[in-house]
Amino acid sequence: MPISGSDLHWYLSSSGASEGGAMSATEIVNGVDNNVFPDVSDSSRIAGGSMIRKVFVVNEHATDNFMTHSIYVKNAPTNATPALGLGFDDADDDDGAVGTLAAFTSGAKVALVSDGSDTRSVDVWGVSGGVGVLETIVLTGNSEVLSIATFAIVYAVHTTVSASRTVSIRQGSAGAVRGTIGVGAVNCFGWIAAASKSVGILLPESTPSTGEGIWEKVTWAALAPAVYGNVFALQAEEI
Repeated sequence: MPISGSDLHWYLSSSGASEGGAMSATEIVNGVDNNVFPDVSDSSRIAGGSMIRKVFVVNEHATDNFMTHSIYVKNAPTNATPALGLGFDDADDDDGAVGTLAAFTSGAKVALVSDGSDTRSVDVWGVSGGVGVLETIVLTGNSEVLSIATFAIVYAVHTTVSASRTVSIRQGSAGAVRGTIGVGAVNCFGWIAAASKSVGILLPESTPSTGEGIWEKVTWAALAPAVYGNVFALQAEEI
């Protein structure tokens, strides 16, 4: 049975004003002003800028999985440009500044290279063969390790935190570096426009009660008219 809208619930993240980290117990109430983003002050509006928040969507059906699905921007904020990135229910996934993963320019295997002794498992999330996939790769020190899948899009690369190691994310074997997971970080993700279901963040099937993290960003130009973030609405929908 398809999951219905009433089965999906949205939650704030636990760090600051929903600015990252693990999922909190605070459910986002739909239609409430400033339930995720605050108002943009006149000084910020005049200067131009951006705001970043992290939220979670959870399938709270008792038994049914949330089948392959897309998360996208249903309603864009007024006078600002929205973007989404893939986050995780991880207390260390607490920094939107790691949204620096550059898009692949063509389909390729993901090559991961650590800068030293490293045996962490790394999850690569993206699109292969037109569907959302997750592949787990085990690092082997500073030797390059390739994904099995060929990825057209890589949304995020996620692992556990290291106090000393940096992991480079390359487009293909010995290819261009598209991003890094630095010391103290667990995630490197890319921002996408995600303006409809077909170009949203495509994710594989997930089990009940799994929190899927989504980074949200709104950006506005200098001297923009009034910016209203309260009309920024996300949609999660089975494909």
